[in-house]
Amino acid sequence: MTARTQMAEFLAMNASSPTKTFVLEAHPKGEPAALLAGFSDVESLARTDDAYLFKLSTAEGVFWVDQLDDRFWSFHTDMPTDAAGSYLNKQVSNRRDLDWLWLPSEHLRDPWPGAQRRKTRTKFEGTKLLGGTSSEFDDLKLQASGRGAVLLDRFLHEEGLRASAAYDAVEVVVEDEMFGVIREGVNRRGRFAVSGDSLELHFQFVQNIVDRYRNLVTLAEQKSIGWSRINEDDPDAGARLTGGPISIRFSRSIPDLEVFVDELFSSRDPFRLWGIAKVTGNEAEVEAVDLHVGEQLSFDIGEQWMRVYLRNGGCGNTIARLVSNLQHRFDAALSFTDPELQAALQASPLASSSL
Repeated sequence: MTARTQMAEFLAMNASSPTKTFVLEAHPKGEPAALLAGFSDVESLARTDDAYLFKLSTAEGVFWVDQLDDRFWSFHTDMPTDAAGSYLNKQVSNRRDLDWLWLPSEHLRDPWPGAQRRKTRTKFEGTKLLGGTSSEFDDLKLQASGRGAVLLDRFLHEEGLRASAAYDAVEVVVEDEMFGVIREGVNRRGRFAVSGDSLELHFQFVQNIVDRYRNLVTLAEQKSIGWSRINEDDPDAGARLTGGPISIRFSRSIPDLEVFVDELFSSRDPFRLWGIAKVTGNEAEVEAVDLHVGEQLSFDIGEQWMRVYLRNGGCGNTIARLVSNLQHRFDAALSFTDPELQAALQASPLASSSL
């Protein structure tokens, strides 16, 4: 019996609790197993006959950790969602080599081609960045199920409401001729829960979401700013600048720029950015640090735009985290000016990257 078969049997044993999968972005330094061994409250960490699969036992329960994707690790478990989520959130908060997936709204709106929507949940918390000056909603929380899930979707995308239409979670029914039918829920931090008899279809669903997300992260890294030699054989030939700023366009104006940058660069969750802004008139310049990986990056911010200068070697997950949280706290209708990044933000098949 293979390790993956053992995992599937283990997860299927607890019929009263659906299988959950939490996907984390990991930056291991050295042996990946060492990162897992450094988690708090580890009772045991067991290797399996699959080099990419580990069994992590904690005081809360058991995770099967799949590292087949060397950057986006899947933590499968039958533990209650709150217990598993709380444990992993503790690890992410205490480490600089881990982060959540930060799914943009459009990645949730249509997570699987042709899937029937059963639930839609939106969550917009704009009080701090908008300062109570919005002409639409400062805060908005709505949930609908059944036919209402689609009706809510249509309602939110009517003109005048899109800036607050941030998707927090959806549930869909996924059908496949070979693997059957499952009911799959996913939220914007890459937390999945499945009910149904096909774990294989669940794993495919998760991978589909991760692949689209990876495309956004990778494209952002390809746009980063760096230098390349004009002639690799001649070190004195000089170098040329590559990449450029990642530009974001807002559909609404920032009401108070000083309040906006103070909140954005306060080092607090969920943005995890620290910096001191220089505000001149209607524009701000910020030299910031991403507390996830400790990298430096720069910002120019105006009333309806933002430019992010990601340095070569920087983490594209920083851009995804920034954009996803701006969608949920300032403007759900924001867009990239770069067509490739915008297509990736919308989970469009037009998006491409050199993986």
